Amino acid sequence: MHTMTKNPKTITIIAMLLAQGLLFMAGAQQPDSLRVDLPTALEIALSENPTVKVADMEITKKQYAKKSAYGALLPQLDIIGQYQRAIKRQTVYFDEGFGLGGGSVDPSDYTQEELQILQVLNKLMMPDPEKSGEGIQMGRFNVWSTGLNVSLPIVMPSLWKNIQMSEVDIRLAMEQARSSRISLVNQVKKAYFSLLLAQDSYSVLRKTYEADSINLENIRNRFNQGVVAEYDVITADVRLKGLIPNILQSENMMKIAELQLKMLMGVDGEVPLKVVGALDDYEATMFNAIIPADTSLIGNSDIKQFDLQAEQAKNAYEMQKLQFSPTLVSSFNWTYMSQNNDFRFSNYRWDPYSMLGVTLQIPIFNGGQRYHNLKQSEVQLYQLREQRKDVERGLKLSIRNNYDLISKNIEQVVATQSSIQQARKGHEITLKRYETGMGTIVDVNSAALAVLNAELQYRNAIYDYLAAKADLEKILGYDIAPVQMD
Repeated sequence: MHTMTKNPKTITIIAMLLAQGLLFMAGAQQPDSLRVDLPTALEIALSENPTVKVADMEITKKQYAKKSAYGALLPQLDIIGQYQRAIKRQTVYFDEGFGLGGGSVDPSDYTQEELQILQVLNKLMMPDPEKSGEGIQMGRFNVWSTGLNVSLPIVMPSLWKNIQMSEVDIRLAMEQARSSRISLVNQVKKAYFSLLLAQDSYSVLRKTYEADSINLENIRNRFNQGVVAEYDVITADVRLKGLIPNILQSENMMKIAELQLKMLMGVDGEVPLKVVGALDDYEATMFNAIIPADTSLIGNSDIKQFDLQAEQAKNAYEMQKLQFSPTLVSSFNWTYMSQNNDFRFSNYRWDPYSMLGVTLQIPIFNGGQRYHNLKQSEVQLYQLREQRKDVERGLKLSIRNNYDLISKNIEQVVATQSSIQQARKGHEITLKRYETGMGTIVDVNSAALAVLNAELQYRNAIYDYLAAKADLEKILGYDIAPVQMD
């Protein structure tokens, strides 16, 4: 019987593949690698992820906005400086004598000397209109003024309501930060479990490849001895080569999952990462895990945000109603003014001017703007109520779906555990039958394929269980401490 010649190209590919896998596994265990388990990954992500940092900064931003709202109730002080240049001075016209002469003066009320003075003032201050028809120009070309303006709101309902709205904004920012943490924890868990799944799948495929390589070598030896046909060697070789694409794909998935986990953790992609644990570790505790039974959505972040947004809309509605209310503002002004026709500052004379006042403003009509704004706020309140109902229905459906997935995956784990044992036992029997000449290579390959599929299904079932449980915890808002306000 002729000896079958090995393909050098195939041997080179297999050697490179195994070397690459061994280098990857060895590199993952380098001393300078970042070793992380799930709690460590969550801790690093919650402290380093940019999304969480931005959400925390938003809380600080809203706290400053609240302080700004309180500041509107305090006195407002402004120092004013102004210069005006008259291009053409104002012209004024006076009635005869400013009321000091003509028919408005009763001669019996004044002495003779006083009447003479009034007549002189009348001529000086009110010349003959026919001779001075252009009136009198008043003021000077340069007007300088500087002073202090102070205003204080006494009755301003909109400002008080704005403070309440700022407090709701802070609570909403805190809830949004909490939501960011919940989403991040969910993403980190699923990325961590995905990496474990990829590593376990790669390990299973690599062990299968090693076992099939040994099996192929045994079949070649038996072929050289004339015990088996060349068909058996070809079939075993084809099966071995068929594992290579799956190994390469699992290795690529492992790299992608690792990069995704690093991104969520806020770790540089070049840092070597070693994930501690395997999916088998979770199988031992999944039956003892307590599945949340509270489906009231009391901890759900989306519902809480909708409630806070509804409170915001209600405050906005009340704010629009307060636009119909009167306002009362006090003001004080102290000003020094100088008027000159030149720029000789040393000769300027500065005269003080001050005023204290109170302004009462009662809204009457502004084209219906306040009314229509009020109606917009009413529509927004109705929209939020309807949207909340829709979101709540969707969340309850998701909870029910995740409960079903958890139950199904637990059953699948139990079933695949039994199938793995049976598949391994069947594989051993077919190998013995083949060695004794009672079985065929097709039976051996089918049994080996059954073992491989059972191993992969078992780990996929554990991953699906962990992912469904993580999604359920996200919906219910579990395992996240509330954000504390400074």
